[in-house]
Amino acid sequence: MRLNLFSIFHKNDILTLPNQNYYAFFFVILFPTVLFGQRPRTLDSLNREVNVLVYSNPELAIEKGLGLYELSNNNASFQISALLAIANGYAVLKEHDEVFKYAFKADSVAEINKNYTDQIRVLGFISGQYRRLKLGDKALSYIDQAYDLSIKHPLPDSLGYLQGNILLVKGFIQMDNLGCEYAMPYMKDAAQVFKDNYNNESINSSLAIAFNNIGDCNFEIENYEEAKANYNEAIHYAEKINAIKNIAYSRLGLANLLSKEGNHIVAIETLEEAYKYVEDVNDTGINTELLEALRQNYKVVGNDEKYNFYTKLYLEEERILLEEEKKSLNNVTKTLSSDHQEKRQIQKSKYTYVFIFCGLILLIILLLLYRKIAQKRQKIKESKDKIQESSNLD
Repeated sequence: MRLNLFSIFHKNDILTLPNQNYYAFFFVILFPTVLFGQRPRTLDSLNREVNVLVYSNPELAIEKGLGLYELSNNNASFQISALLAIANGYAVLKEHDEVFKYAFKADSVAEINKNYTDQIRVLGFISGQYRRLKLGDKALSYIDQAYDLSIKHPLPDSLGYLQGNILLVKGFIQMDNLGCEYAMPYMKDAAQVFKDNYNNESINSSLAIAFNNIGDCNFEIENYEEAKANYNEAIHYAEKINAIKNIAYSRLGLANLLSKEGNHIVAIETLEEAYKYVEDVNDTGINTELLEALRQNYKVVGNDEKYNFYTKLYLEEERILLEEEKKSLNNVTKTLSSDHQEKRQIQKSKYTYVFIFCGLILLIILLLLYRKIAQKRQKIKESKDKIQESSNLD
């Protein structure tokens, strides 16, 4: 699936006071605890709102996420939620440079504040992004870190669904590396974890993503009835938060099933509806898949005009998608190269320090040896002088 996980965000109206209202000022002086008591609830509200907006209006989610970050300057957990919201919004828009910029900033804040739950969220999110770019080794490395932390520092019951995120990303990686047979158990377990921890609106998007991917796997192994049920269940959860792209992806899956049954006319209607749903959304990934399905179905029914029309749109979206992926991979590769170079430099520095240390030890040893030799020579000289004096007396 094109969408990602590991984000908890919330909703808010900012408190304001009249600039010249004496009574308001007096109220603030006498009752600061009232306002301070409201602030966490305000941040929590904004957090929830951003979470719902990520998949329906990512640009607005990014804007509100930046606002949340500014408001939560003394609350590391809300800062991390804001940064992940922004990164998640950019992920939906496929602006991968910005995704990693804000995700790594969130990781830094979580690590500095020793907030293990937030670290698990961030590491899982970063893993999902690397998986989207087909960098399986990096994805596995980060998800393993998230899993290890969840074992060492168990998650509170209210955040148990994060274990589902870990399982789902592991399922994605298994699907890339070994196929659906190995991925399905992870994804089904993830869906069950989400259902068992259905305690906020963000779970709806996680469930939609899980069931869309389970549906894809069932389609691949020709369990068509199960796949249909999976896609419909994904729509059920996605509609609760108006997750446009999740819904479009589910309809794409249903259209593929209709095409498989030879019902190309209804498949085309389903695809046209889905494409109109996301036509104005900047997501070349889902657009490319919908256009490809549309042109193939029009080809089968012999509508050359529509086939040529959608082929032209498809090729343009495909070109944009390839450029985006190339740009993203180049930037990530540069980052990885810089990481390796930095590690080599650190290793080189370590060897330099070891060399200098060993050199100093050797110099000290040589100085001690020289001192002992000098002392022995002095004693020998003194002995010779005594012997010489004795000889002269005789």
